Amino acid sequence: MATHAQTVKNLTPADYLLIEEEHAALEGLLSDLHDTCCNLDSLLSCESCSSEKLASCQGRLPSFSFDLIELAGRHFYHEESIMLSRPHVTEEYEYFRAHRQAHANIMRGLTVAVNACAALGKDGNTAEGYRQFCQKTSELLEEHNRAFDDPFIQSTKA
Repeated sequence: MATHAQTVKNLTPADYLLIEEEHAALEGLLSDLHDTCCNLDSLLSCESCSSEKLASCQGRLPSFSFDLIELAGRHFYHEESIMLSRPHVTEEYEYFRAHRQAHANIMRGLTVAVNACAALGKDGNTAEGYRQFCQKTSELLEEHNRAFDDPFIQSTKA
C-alpha cells in the first residue's frame, strides 16, 4: 500500500466529491433495501404480511438488484478512471490491477446474490431473499472499502 500512497497524488475536489457521492448513494440504496422488508431484522417469514405488502416486496427486490448493480458498475468505472488519471498509474500497475479485479469480483458476487435471492423469492421466502441480499451486498462493499477505497482515499490526502 505504501507504493500506492506514494504514486497516487491528490484527488481533485471533483473526483473526491464524485467518489464520496457514489459511496453515499450505495449506502442509501442499501438502507432503502433494508427498510423495505419489515421482517428483515425480525427473522420472520412473510406469513404475517398482507398480500399487498408481499407483492410490493417481491416486486421491489428485482429493481433494487438492478439499481445496485448499475450504480456499483458506474461507480467502479469512475474509480478506475480516476485512478488511471493519476501520475504513474497504468493498467499494468499492480495495485490498479488488484483494485480492478476486486471490482470484477464484487460484480460477480452481486450477480450470484441476486440470483440466489430471486430463487428464494420464487420459493415464497421473500424476507429471506432480502436478508441474504442485504447481508451479502453489505459484506462485499464493506470488505472492498476496508481493503481498497479507504486506503485509496487516504493516500490522496497526503
